[in-house]
Amino acid sequence: MEVTNKYWQSTHEEISNQTRTILNEYLLSLKLENKAVATIIKYRRILERFLIKCTTPLEELTSVEVRRWLNGFSVNKKPKTIDLVLATLSSFFNFCLEEEYMENTVMKKR
Repeated sequence: MEVTNKYWQSTHEEISNQTRTILNEYLLSLKLENKAVATIIKYRRILERFLIKCTTPLEELTSVEVRRWLNGFSVNKKPKTIDLVLATLSSFFNFCLEEEYMENTVMKKR
């Protein structure tokens, strides 16, 4: 696997600047927690995929929108893949809550 210099940064232009800044803060926090490079890259790719399709600003995001995306994404996916996506989204949204980028939780308990 080729690792880019700043694997913990998203440069995806389809994600708004404000959301991409928050995403990059989250990814940097994972790096500072000494998470594995492969984990950070997986999380980045999953979150980029989600944020490209779900363009609602984070502070306005609802659980209905997250569920709708998850339902579409989950078609023909293995349970472990779905679990990874759920864990990634949960972790990111918890970060957003702690940093006050969001006011309400958008992930329901499984």
